[in-house]
This record gives sequence, structure tokens and C-alpha cells, in this order.
Amino acid sequence: MKYLAQSWQTLRHHLNPSCAFCGETRIPGYPLCQHCHAELPWLSVEDQRPLPGCTASVSAFAYQAPISSLLLGIKFGRNLRELATLGELTATGILPQLTQVPDAILPVPLHTARLHKRGFNQALELARPLAKQLGIPLLTRPIQRRKFTLPQTELDASQRQHNVHQAFQLHTPLPYRHIAIFDDVITTGATARELAAVLRAQGVAQVDIWSCARAILRQKHELDAQIDYH
Repeated sequence: MKYLAQSWQTLRHHLNPSCAFCGETRIPGYPLCQHCHAELPWLSVEDQRPLPGCTASVSAFAYQAPISSLLLGIKFGRNLRELATLGELTATGILPQLTQVPDAILPVPLHTARLHKRGFNQALELARPLAKQLGIPLLTRPIQRRKFTLPQTELDASQRQHNVHQAFQLHTPLPYRHIAIFDDVITTGATARELAAVLRAQGVAQVDIWSCARAILRQKHELDAQIDYH
């Protein structure tokens, strides 16, 4: 059944010539038209300062419209069609920035209560095209989010770090030396840094932090209060 769903998604992608955003003719083999592609808030390596506690930090987009609206629609509206499109665009933004390919990608896990309520982990789904194109595994089982944390948007920077302290638990040893943590949105990076600390404590030598979007040079009052920032 899963194979049939994937086959239908691929077939629909090739048969539909319309841009996923505006409906105009899209670039062949790509979900957007030239105009919509150019209007996206793409980030380059030069736009991003490193996050403490990681080897490299790479994001595809600044957290601005229309990416911010897409992420909200996915997270709260369960728009899985847009999730697939955004995953493809995220890979397009991240891949040219990489200087090294990690051994595996670890999407930030959701607590089971949130996963059951939402029905999917958006970080995992957004990371799928990256893992496929790089030919590396997605790690979905070794680490569990054991602590049900408060929404990060309600907290300041120091409270966010305390909120996620000891939130993750490793169940099985990881046979990898270089892992990229992937999240949908990065602001202070508190969640990703906590997860990186768990990996380093287990002997992972190199930890990168990747995301679909990152809040760049923005103040707390400018951030959208609806999204559960990490």
C-alpha cells in the first residue's frame, strides 16, 4: 500500500505541470515555477552563524513567508501534500551548502503524545528527500523523546534550554561517527543542542544541525506565536 501511494505521488508529480504555489507552469521536474522559486527566502552559508555545540549548522530558508505559512499549515492543518513539496524544496536548499555528507540523519523526535495527536513527525517527513538524495539512513528508533515539554514559544532562551534538559533518551548504541540532526524550524537551537549533547556523550564525533527554516536576525516579538519553536 505504501509503495502504491509513493508511485501515485510520483506519477501525479510528473503529470501535473502546474507550480505548487501559484498554479503557473512549473520548471520541468521541479515543483515550482521560476518566479516562485526566486521569491523564496533561500539562505546561503554566508547568511548563517554557527550554532554552539555543533560542527555545522545549515538551513534551507529564513523563517519568513511563504515558508512560515507553509510550516504552520503543515503542523496545524495536516497538509501532507504541501509537506512533500516543502521536503523537496528543503533538499534543494540544503544540498548545495554541504561540504561533508554525514553517516545518517536524525530527525528530532516528537513525544509520543504529540505524535499520536498530530499523526506524523514533520521533521522526519521533511528530511526524507534529503536522506534519499544523499543515500544515507534516517534514524527513527534509537532515540526517544521521553519528556513532554512545554511549547518553546512560551519561554525565553534560558527557560527553553531548561525545558528540554534531559528530554531525550538513547535506546540503542549508534554505529555512526557523523550525524546530522534535522528539525523543521530553528530559533535558539535549544532542542537541537540538547539532542547533540546526547549524541556526543555516546561517542558521536561530529554533529551537524540542519533545518528547513531558521529565524535569522529577528527579535522574539517578531516570531509567530502559533508555532512550537524548538
